[in-house]
Amino acid sequence: MARPIDCDFDVSVQNVALDTLFLIVIQAAVAIALGKFIHLSLRRHNLPSAISQLLAGIIVGSLDLHDVIVHVDVQNAEDTFGRYVSEARIFYMFYVGLEADLAALRNDVRRCTIATYASVATCLLIAAFVSGGMYGSMMHTPVRSPEVLAAVLMLTLANTASVDVARMADEMGIAATASGRLAVATAVGTNVICIVGEGVFSCMKLASGRTPAYSASGRLGVGLLALLKVGAAAALLGPAVAFMNRRNAGRHRVGNWELVLLLVAVSFIGNFPQSAGFDGMPVSLLLGLAFPREGPAARGVAEALAYPLHALAMPFYFAAMGMRLNFSAMSGAILVPAVLLTLLGLIGKCVGTMAAARFLKMPLADALRLGVLLNIKGHVNMIDMSFASSEGIWAEQALMAMVVGSMISTIIAGPVFAAVFRTEKEAYACSGQALEHMASPEEEELRMLACVHGARGTPGMLSLVELLASEPRAQPTVHVLHFYGVARRQAGPRLYHRRVQDSEHKRMGSRHDAATQVNCAVDVFASATGLAIRQVDAGDRGAATNAKAVRRWTEDVRAGLLLVPYHKDQHYDGRMVCRRDDRRQLNLEVLARAPCTAAILADRPFRRSGTTFQLPTKMSTSMEAAGSQGDETVTTRVAAVFLGGPDDREAVAIACRLAKNESVRLTVIRFVLRGAQHGRAAATSSADDATGGEVSVVVNNDDATGGGGGGDPDEECMAAFRRAYVAKERAAYAEKAVTGPMDVVEALRGMAGAYALLVAGRGGRQPEELVVGLEGWAECAKVGPVGEILASDGSLEMGSVLVVQQKAPPPFHPDLPPPAT
Repeated sequence: MARPIDCDFDVSVQNVALDTLFLIVIQAAVAIALGKFIHLSLRRHNLPSAISQLLAGIIVGSLDLHDVIVHVDVQNAEDTFGRYVSEARIFYMFYVGLEADLAALRNDVRRCTIATYASVATCLLIAAFVSGGMYGSMMHTPVRSPEVLAAVLMLTLANTASVDVARMADEMGIAATASGRLAVATAVGTNVICIVGEGVFSCMKLASGRTPAYSASGRLGVGLLALLKVGAAAALLGPAVAFMNRRNAGRHRVGNWELVLLLVAVSFIGNFPQSAGFDGMPVSLLLGLAFPREGPAARGVAEALAYPLHALAMPFYFAAMGMRLNFSAMSGAILVPAVLLTLLGLIGKCVGTMAAARFLKMPLADALRLGVLLNIKGHVNMIDMSFASSEGIWAEQALMAMVVGSMISTIIAGPVFAAVFRTEKEAYACSGQALEHMASPEEEELRMLACVHGARGTPGMLSLVELLASEPRAQPTVHVLHFYGVARRQAGPRLYHRRVQDSEHKRMGSRHDAATQVNCAVDVFASATGLAIRQVDAGDRGAATNAKAVRRWTEDVRAGLLLVPYHKDQHYDGRMVCRRDDRRQLNLEVLARAPCTAAILADRPFRRSGTTFQLPTKMSTSMEAAGSQGDETVTTRVAAVFLGGPDDREAVAIACRLAKNESVRLTVIRFVLRGAQHGRAAATSSADDATGGEVSVVVNNDDATGGGGGGDPDEECMAAFRRAYVAKERAAYAEKAVTGPMDVVEALRGMAGAYALLVAGRGGRQPEELVVGLEGWAECAKVGPVGEILASDGSLEMGSVLVVQQKAPPPFHPDLPPPAT
């Protein structure tokens, strides 16, 4: 017989649900606002906002707002906020996976694996050793074996809150640094290991607290079924997103209904393990890593999640941790175990990272800081503690002790993050960022930031980026900073036909929008080359503001090479035309403020013959003078002009990175005074006049095996180039004999039609006998006399020009090693 419906009971349940929702909204709003207020005083000390939000949650939790608003007793804050905290973790870890730099992670796999296993192993050993002494104080009654407590304590000490570490590292701007990547990747790996261990442990016993209807074997079957569902969903994710990208081709983002569908799918799939009683963090991270990076779908999802997560979800996530604290239950019996467990976690993590540092040759100070960051527990410990309490493993008193310990570990990590931020900032500012001083391209990654002003110059810039990244799988994410025109409000009312045109334009979509056109070029190059390219749009607000934005983004991504476009564009007849004078001033300020090597690209899309930088290498069909080299794979001939000085040496270093690409044939042309050719080279042609003074050089055995320039940096640079490239037939070297600056000008202009790209130094520190008087030939001295002569040439045969400026030597810093020379 069916039970009759009690209308009064249903109304009361609805009222309680509404009051609980109202309580959550009020507490979240108060905590977020109070956290922002507290952070006003803490941010001057470079502390992450998570500390302020945690303190705000403690304050809000002590107000006992539920006694005023909710008509029922709230026994546990985790029961009230658990669902919302879980959703925040799912979406944020999906966002972390979506924004992850996969190539940089692959480069750090070895370091992260060693640090992860070392820190986990030491914590497991310490937990197993001390669990016997903690047995009496943490158990309800002696009905469980000490081995059960040891297993749970192992997971508790070894675990790391990957969400907390990733959020703080991203906010502090250290996620792109080596230390930040190591901390985030190690935290994620540790968290995944502990989640797997917790799942295995829970399947070994009757998990009555989470799934009372399932036995151990039934729980294992439910877990395997959830894993099968996740695998099927991940397999279908790629084709579904590809279909949405094709359907929205030419648009900046997908439609609203498709966006909602994607977000609901992420939540639904991420909750598969949650419904079976397991943690869904690895699933959401896997979805983010498997999500296709290019196309309108990825842009739409990233933009839709960025602000809500950073401004609402994550502040509430940290505040909810503080709301769990119950001041009325505080006593020495809680504080002492909390401090003890925090110290045990610190000792285990620090000992493990120090052992890994010894193997990885990492400074001990960095290892200690990494150990403190890996000791952040956050909500992951609360999940473990709730399970342990429901299974009768821990007493409620021990549960509160773990809550306090999690807060202590998070607060301690704040100053450590500030120290890492200051260390990385000083290291980037004071380290030698010159490519000349870097290791070989196979050993050291090159992070790049490319600036564009519109779709016209984007293909040329991305083609250069493709050539510089000889191995796409090992190339970190390339950031493209796009400055779009900021629309100005009209002074008077618009006419009716203009209003109609504007509305029609909105309905047509954003195909003709400047940012969308750049999106299309980025998507094409990302799909064709396999590079990870991330576009950042910024309003064009003047030279001074744009220069500050360029420097800020260069420091944020820790770029080693900054690429900016030339202020002149090529006209269809070959002339270089300056369309906006403020870009000239922007380039001057960028070169003056650049914290790394900077290069200005003068692109020539209307070059009459040979290769132009408009298509990816795999899609380019032009073959430029490859017959003379006897290699059909060579489609791009590059020349590096060398007169002498740091900027020219940096230009040769960039040209050498270009030579790593199989489609590039490099020739370094050195200008020397006539009669000053060095005795080490033998000329293959006896008539200098017939070749315009150009002498091909045959490398002696002395040059190929050693030798140098007797302390002269220019001679050492050329000797190293001949040993590494010319002797191995990976590039060519030639010396051009000149009698003075006029011959230099004639030789530079004579290079038209021979090379698709010419790389030259900005100058300023070149031999005076070769450049004196050349300033009169240059219209603007910002790219140097040689670069200006090449970039301003009006011939349709002249190739693109890349003018390089080496970063100025850093000031001496007592705590940092001097740059390599």
